[in-house]
Amino acid sequence: MKRLIELAKKIQDKKLQRLVIKTLNTPGILSNPNFKYKASQFKEVPASLNWHHIGMGGLVEHTYSVTLLSISVAETLEKVYNTTLDKDALIAAALLHDFGKLFEMKKGKTGWEGTGVSLDHTMLGTSELYSRGFPESVMHIIASHFGENGPTPPQTVEAIIFHTLDNMDAVLGTQKQEDILKLLGLG
Repeated sequence: MKRLIELAKKIQDKKLQRLVIKTLNTPGILSNPNFKYKASQFKEVPASLNWHHIGMGGLVEHTYSVTLLSISVAETLEKVYNTTLDKDALIAAALLHDFGKLFEMKKGKTGWEGTGVSLDHTMLGTSELYSRGFPESVMHIIASHFGENGPTPPQTVEAIIFHTLDNMDAVLGTQKQEDILKLLGLG
């Protein structure tokens, strides 16, 4: 988690930086204390139950990776195309994009299992950020990270960048290199 907090400090907008750090440190549905699904520990949760970054702490690893990728790609695109991107929104969204997964998974007797929540992690995460006063630019990147076939298609360059990097890291974060090759039709 320390690595994620250090990346949050790269956000230039101090108000947004504080919001991100507070959210990383205090997960939970603030606007609805009666929500029956309680947040699991960010540092322990896998990124998924059966696809990518499935081990203990997989969500932190995936989040760290996509945040570093987002910073690097944004800086490269700004140089190459002589443009300006909203790196603050991109970093904030990268750090919090799978935040809703804390409500989707819990420790069971034999390992990690689903909680049974009927809402998707993008909806849960976006709702949490809305209740905390995050800007729409950050919430849009998170809500659209499933891509053009998701319920909220990307409508900004930052959202397209993030969807692409998140998907790439998920594919590369599978447990075995052979699985990656099979996904690419090479194995």
